[in-house]
Amino acid sequence: MNSSAVLIAEQLVYRYPGQPDDTLRGVNLRLHRGIAVGLLGPNGSGKSTLINLLIGLRTPKSGHLIYPDDKQPCIAWVPQEYAFYPELSCLENLQLFASLLDIDAHDRQRRIASAMANCQLQEFAKRRARHCSGGVRRRLNLAIALLQQPDVLLLDEPTVGVDPQSRAFLLERVRELVQGGTAVLYASHYMEEISAVCSNIVLLDRGQVIAHGELSTLLQGPAGGPSFADLDALFMHYTHRSLRD
Repeated sequence: MNSSAVLIAEQLVYRYPGQPDDTLRGVNLRLHRGIAVGLLGPNGSGKSTLINLLIGLRTPKSGHLIYPDDKQPCIAWVPQEYAFYPELSCLENLQLFASLLDIDAHDRQRRIASAMANCQLQEFAKRRARHCSGGVRRRLNLAIALLQQPDVLLLDEPTVGVDPQSRAFLLERVRELVQGGTAVLYASHYMEEISAVCSNIVLLDRGQVIAHGELSTLLQGPAGGPSFADLDALFMHYTHRSLRD
């Protein structure tokens, strides 16, 4: 596994227009190939804002994004909202989004077939997206992102509203992507999902990183202090509130 850094954020600061305070205040983040980082934080902590900066939808007030490979990596985003056209079929959605990529027709068809296979959408290919279950819609969301063959995959609550079987399927796909060398940033309110797919975590609260590092190391607790039974206890220790507050 190649774990070299592919995207580095240094001292990112962002303030929404008309707001008196910064939403992000000096946030640092490193994403490495073949490593999944769990992004945790209470509502309003700045998680979505950080993702928007990483994907280029917003420009930081100060700070920098650094690409160690001397070129911008391919970054794909799976948003919490459904990011497809509900009146189109699953296949038509994939064809549409693939047509936006600067690739030839042969590569386009290959990527569509690969995305459908990876997300097991073949039997739903001709079904309109709005007629699909929540789990299939989430798989379509992921499949559209995979068309880009991303170096970096940003996932924002990718399993909201799905059944346990669909959740297990999506988590397994993410693990496979990480094993294949993709750098993943996984934002979720589900502690068990973070524990299942992420080896590293970043705790964000009130726009600042309050803890980061390997999950196994952080669970051991600060030097001279007690260890934490699980990720919930670790989160409560640093933020003094539960993740869903």
